[in-house]
Amino acid sequence: MSRIDYKAAAAYVFILLLAFFLIFYHLGDRLMWGDETETALLAVNVAKYGLPKVSDGVNTVTYMGENIDADKYGNWTWSPWLSEYLAAASFKLFGQSTAAARLPFAIAGFLSVALIAFVVYRIYGSHEISGMSMLFLSTSEVFVLHVRQCRYYSLVIFAEIVFIWGVYMLLKGRRAAGIALAAVALTIQFYSNYIVVSGSVAAFVVLAVIIYKRYDGFLRSASAVFLFFTLAAMPWIVHARPWRQAEYAGRENIVEKVVYYLWEMNFHIVALVIFIVPLIYLLITSPNEGRQRQPAEDVETFLWILIPSVAATVSFAPGVYLRYLLPLLPAVFVLQAAILKRYIGGKIIRYTLVIILCLTNYAAYYPLYPIKLLDPSNIPFKIHQPRLSLTTLIQETYTPYADRLGDVVTFLKKEGATGQSVYIADSGMSLIFYNGMRIINAKSENMGNLKELPDWIFTESAAVQAKKAPPMYPSKEIADYYIPISLKVHASGKSGSIPEPDMHESFTSKDMEDMLVFRKKADIFTHN
Repeated sequence: MSRIDYKAAAAYVFILLLAFFLIFYHLGDRLMWGDETETALLAVNVAKYGLPKVSDGVNTVTYMGENIDADKYGNWTWSPWLSEYLAAASFKLFGQSTAAARLPFAIAGFLSVALIAFVVYRIYGSHEISGMSMLFLSTSEVFVLHVRQCRYYSLVIFAEIVFIWGVYMLLKGRRAAGIALAAVALTIQFYSNYIVVSGSVAAFVVLAVIIYKRYDGFLRSASAVFLFFTLAAMPWIVHARPWRQAEYAGRENIVEKVVYYLWEMNFHIVALVIFIVPLIYLLITSPNEGRQRQPAEDVETFLWILIPSVAATVSFAPGVYLRYLLPLLPAVFVLQAAILKRYIGGKIIRYTLVIILCLTNYAAYYPLYPIKLLDPSNIPFKIHQPRLSLTTLIQETYTPYADRLGDVVTFLKKEGATGQSVYIADSGMSLIFYNGMRIINAKSENMGNLKELPDWIFTESAAVQAKKAPPMYPSKEIADYYIPISLKVHASGKSGSIPEPDMHESFTSKDMEDMLVFRKKADIFTHN
């Protein structure tokens, strides 16, 4: 019977407790932003109708128009439904709230921290590599911000760890377990967001081409994985016909997006300078030819392939979002831990580097500082500032937060009523979820063409936005039917609870500003 390593056990418990605090504490404190409320509102309809209907009879959830993001029966088709069903299950169990909406995804994030420790130890047999991988993941700003969302983000991270486990089992000759794990992992990613699964698939194909001669039956196993995955994905492909969305992909410069993703990954996920260490080692040492490679080494080969594969494939998706790189988190943190253990001799130096990497972005910032000394206008990417990212994240977790959206929601809960109509310059999904109001989006409906006057007119968006649009005032004719109200709201400067680190607002703005709101007079009911 093997002895228990109490130091390793204590380290695992400490990291799990830290992860639990960062992921779950004040989980429902911040109101959900737009993408979260999309998932939450569809989940409400799942709980009500059994399917993610875009309309509840009063409001419609849509981004691109009903003919694009829903089928002819009014079922959401812009993205798969796994997230919506998980949130709906949580609503059934715990009621409709912000915390309940986020809870399934926070649990998946916490399980990811535990699972990466288990899988990495299975691969390397090293508590140190396992513990470092676990610590890097749980203290990652990108990881924590994303898994605290009512969104698919934590699911793709969890699935990637399962996929790495499946690849390792295949390399060990455990075909049945490896095929099952890999196929399930790809299926979870597909039904979370099929954009991000493409990078995992491409990396697996490249790995199979490279190593199949060294592992008997690997190609057959890989083919079985793709067969089961294809069968699992086929119902959605037939129903949703995702190729219709292809016209929205690949419009930007792909090369620039790949470089941008790597640049942002360096500052927000992992310091790329760490990955230069093994390259230097290869240059100054002679290769040990003829040595039998171990499965752990080929797992690392897969992780190395995964980095450019994901960066390249997600660059074809519309927009530039760091969330698309989430499948890379387990890969880069495992590689980083393995590199530190293998090439950095002496625990004092190694653990000092671990502390720097967990607490700060210094290892990403200072190697690139000479670029900042040049003319920054010649650099198309943001030069980030050095900071203590983890301490900021910890402080943010326990600090109450308020923004303009919360101020508007609180105001309407006090002054408005469920079912009243609001004319506003955004989709108003948060007002639908939190206030039960009927939203009239100014972007799609002109105020002068309305058959009935709305109960409320907001001259500005209630959502926290990076750039404020000009105020939207009603005409003199319409304004006569309303009482103007000046509402004090927080001057939120960025994008509130959005998890993108460059847009995320960590703390409440100290400044307040006026928002002009119009309330319909009680004796006015129609407008001709």
